[in-house]
Amino acid sequence: MSSKINVTDILLGHIATLSDPAGKRSIGDYVTFFLVPMLVAGLGMLAGYNLNKDVSSMLVNFGAIFTALLLSVLVLIYDQESKLESKKGVDPLYESKKKLLSQLYYNICFSILSSIVLVALCFVHSVVYRMKYDLGIGDSVFQFSYAKYVVTPLVIFVTANLLLTIVMIVKRMHAMLTI
Repeated sequence: MSSKINVTDILLGHIATLSDPAGKRSIGDYVTFFLVPMLVAGLGMLAGYNLNKDVSSMLVNFGAIFTALLLSVLVLIYDQESKLESKKGVDPLYESKKKLLSQLYYNICFSILSSIVLVALCFVHSVVYRMKYDLGIGDSVFQFSYAKYVVTPLVIFVTANLLLTIVMIVKRMHAMLTI
């Protein structure tokens, strides 16, 4: 993969932020950010939910709007980091603030990538929406829909994970601006 589009560092950096203040991996964070969205997606699949055009369109708008907003928040993070550098050695909370800004950077970049993936998944869903495949098992015929059983659960997972990550970003921004 081209190094220009390799986002592994962002993904690993985001996952590294799922830790307690001492830096130890937090099982609760992994449950919140991965297992809960997986359960929500699984429940949607069990309920037989399939995205429709209106919901897909709304999610594309959501992804596009949040991508733009989060890019502007990245500028704020950069500005805060520049201001913090001038207080190095003077501010007793320098290291904590620096760590918080670094974590925010990874969380925001991850959210931007998630928004892009959400838009791409909605596009894929619209392409495969009408495609159905008949699977014969014995005398029974089961109709399999990639849109319903593969893409929709992925959309639900990414959306739930994105919403939870945005809540974490808001909380960390609040902490950063009120310290």
